[in-house]
Amino acid sequence: MRTLVTALRWELFKLTRQRASYVGFLLCLAFAVVMLIGFSSSHFRFLRGLERLGIDVRSLINGPFFASFSLQIGFFAVLPLLAATLGGNQIAGEAKDGTLRALLVRPPSRTTVFVAKTIATWIWLQLNVLFLIALSLLIGTVAFGGGKLAVFVWEFRDSGVWIVASPDWILSFLVVGLGAGASLMMVAALAMMLSTFTDSPVVAHVGTLGAFFISSVLQRLPEQLIGETVRDALPTRHMNYWHELFRLWQPGGGLDAGRFWSDLAWCTGFTGAFWALGLWWLSRKDVTS
Repeated sequence: MRTLVTALRWELFKLTRQRASYVGFLLCLAFAVVMLIGFSSSHFRFLRGLERLGIDVRSLINGPFFASFSLQIGFFAVLPLLAATLGGNQIAGEAKDGTLRALLVRPPSRTTVFVAKTIATWIWLQLNVLFLIALSLLIGTVAFGGGKLAVFVWEFRDSGVWIVASPDWILSFLVVGLGAGASLMMVAALAMMLSTFTDSPVVAHVGTLGAFFISSVLQRLPEQLIGETVRDALPTRHMNYWHELFRLWQPGGGLDAGRFWSDLAWCTGFTGAFWALGLWWLSRKDVTS
């Protein structure tokens, strides 16, 4: 255990020293600014349908709502890119820099190194997710003011909007953010697996993002083209389980436990399979760089 902790500290130290590690935070900043511009210029037309329910649309617009909206969009627009970049750099990046061989001949086993890199990737990815939430909350509060959180998730649109008062919405963002980060680890695990197959981080990045977007497109094709059996086997089909965590704060309780645990199990299975295959390949890989 001490060896693992030492290896983890070393991996986190390397991440803090690499300029490329902070690109994700800059992308989150750029994304939040673009979201603010688009959010304001839309005049909130996407919420107009709620007026028939007797809800004043503009009363919902504030910092917490903007942060929630940014996270939901960013989960598929920018965060997978960060997950693929982080995971893809872990092994292939070392090989490209010529440091992988030196790293693996040290006393820590290859398994210990891979586990430490996995944990470091999750921590850094989780920081990116929480940074996006906090930054969007700050920008949204400055632009639209603070207040209660109005939760609106598109796939739960039939349930309408529910209100989460302060300080409960702070806890809800923390829980939802952790869930989103855990879901994105499936993308990072795929990238780490591919990074053990190649010495080029770019190949791992492109391969991961290609698989992610192909799966995303296939799951949205009509039933006449893609059957439910195939659709259920697509990784991205199950990544939105973290949306259910918003419903922990829905009045009367609305969390679909069956859906949540089923999708969580699928994501855990995919993540574990990608990770195990990557570890297996690394343990047998002839490292020359």
